[in-house]
Amino acid sequence: MELETPISGSYAEYRIHHLHMGCDFKTFHTNGLYAKAPFSGYVESIAQSAKGYGVNLVLKSYSSPLKAKLAHLLDFNGIRKDLELLREALSLLSGGEFQIKFAQPSYYAKQGDSLARLGESGTGVSHLHFELHLPGGTLNPLPYLPLRGKDRQPPELLFLYVDSDDGTRLRFPLQKKEEGIFELPSGTRLSLSGAVRFRLGAYDLMTSRNKNNLFFVGVYSGQTTMYERSFRGMSYEEARNHQDIFDSNRSSLNPAVYVYNLFPSHGPSSDLSSYPAGTSLEILVSASDHAGNESKIRIPISVLAGAKRKETQQKKTDFTSKDGILRIKTPAKTTYGAGQLTFQKISNLSEIAPLPEGLVLKSQAYELESSDLSWVGEAELNWQGLRLGKKDGIYIYDPGTKRWSGLKQIGGLAYLSKLGILAVLEDNAKPTIAHPYLISRHRRIPEASEEDWEERLYVLSDVGSGYAGGAEILLEGESYPSEFDGDRKMLVLRIPRSLFSWKKRYLLQMRIKDRAGNSSGWFTDWIRLSER
Repeated sequence: MELETPISGSYAEYRIHHLHMGCDFKTFHTNGLYAKAPFSGYVESIAQSAKGYGVNLVLKSYSSPLKAKLAHLLDFNGIRKDLELLREALSLLSGGEFQIKFAQPSYYAKQGDSLARLGESGTGVSHLHFELHLPGGTLNPLPYLPLRGKDRQPPELLFLYVDSDDGTRLRFPLQKKEEGIFELPSGTRLSLSGAVRFRLGAYDLMTSRNKNNLFFVGVYSGQTTMYERSFRGMSYEEARNHQDIFDSNRSSLNPAVYVYNLFPSHGPSSDLSSYPAGTSLEILVSASDHAGNESKIRIPISVLAGAKRKETQQKKTDFTSKDGILRIKTPAKTTYGAGQLTFQKISNLSEIAPLPEGLVLKSQAYELESSDLSWVGEAELNWQGLRLGKKDGIYIYDPGTKRWSGLKQIGGLAYLSKLGILAVLEDNAKPTIAHPYLISRHRRIPEASEEDWEERLYVLSDVGSGYAGGAEILLEGESYPSEFDGDRKMLVLRIPRSLFSWKKRYLLQMRIKDRAGNSSGWFTDWIRLSER
């Protein structure tokens, strides 16, 4: 890019259906900044779509098999204006979606040349998505980028999950002793036997406020390496099987907390059956970022008499709570492991998962946990005997992010993709409207803005069921149209600039409703023509 900005998404981060195979760079919610050629080469292909990568191009190196992909672009307005004219023509001919690969090099660029302008096409708030490809896989861009900001903050370790063949299932919130040093709760010593699997909940802040992926994680016993995973690069096959790397149902996206499986796809982290009963071990878990900052936790273990190995069981996808109230069916094709989902009634919900103001508990709460089982996608949840009022919904509390969120519901079924605490809540919380941060007042920099339109953005928020659409907008007392930007969670108003030749400022009033029918108060603003 023409300036250095923080990383908002790192390589191989967990996504619900895939891994993020590049780096994202913030553009502070604005479109129009220039994307530069990272090396000298030629444009191998261009594409445009309403979802996914949006407007994107692939640059092929002159001197190596390396390729770079730049995505979510605004347009190809750079040194090659003819490339942008081609994009516009293809967009008109194809109805807005196309992908072409050039038969021979036609569009050349030197390192540092302006290739395109950054935008938000496809999906997501405006940012630069940047990938590096070699035959067979992708590279993590971080080691190759000339970032000037020095990262001195080691990763944050949040949770340790332990499963073993003796039936042990444990979850520990980790305590930070000092920078890079974490501990189990005071006095904790694990007594385990048989095959043991560890999972680690963690994230890395890098040089931004975003919670990003780790660069490396490993498990060690003395001088013995039990497991290591580097995110320096990855084959396409590894990326497809991301359930082997992350615990799909404990990882969260907003805010991000990733849970790493610290064991290979077919085997445990450690098999303690090879140790005599009574042996004392210390397991070291290490996590680091690409700058070399390291965080560690030491796990003391006492080996018990050997547990019988689990017999291979048939994969199960249908689970019911002991009282018969909750039934969950995981997707048959994307359920992994032959373990169990368990349901535990929660009596002290206010201590474990406090409710935001305006949300009211209407049912028994259940904590959903798993052992040797995960799924990718959405599981079906049936809550027996449930009758929901207009303001009621099924919610889940994520212990990693400490947030309640409503589940998608269709008819009598709810759909969930993560583990947590389940409860029926009544939503009496009013949604709100506010001005965005100053840096997010416009979606385009002045050089890339539309000359004939004045654009205004307003932030919408709701702790409960979420914005329902259909905002009431009054401009000088008359109804006025708006659009909802789902990625920014903002209302967008576009006003003809010619209107300001008649009047210098306009009174704007707006209010919104959430899905539970709660209405915000009226929000009032004066609209003036911005200076250019």
